[in-house]
Amino acid sequence: MNDKEHLLAIFCQSVRHPQVSGFEVLELLDTRSTLARREEELSEEQRKALEAADEVFLKHASQLYESVAHVANLEEMRKRAAVPPSHWWWYLEKLRLAERVAL
Repeated sequence: MNDKEHLLAIFCQSVRHPQVSGFEVLELLDTRSTLARREEELSEEQRKALEAADEVFLKHASQLYESVAHVANLEEMRKRAAVPPSHWWWYLEKLRLAERVAL
């Protein structure tokens, strides 16, 4: 298993278990950003797996946000890491609000 396959496996598995610490959520966000930078290297099957994992991630956005909120300010973390706006997973507080509006 190469590095990108390993990262994809970690992300796909981790999103299924949202009841983790805020620090683990921050690692998850970083893993997803690394995958985004390497997305063109993913096979069609791997892209589909990533898309499915993203859907699971979105379902747990509120819970993930709550975990992170206990340990870090996401806005500050985004600034420090120079996270681009295209990395939507780093905007859990906005995803959470969108989820509430949809309900």
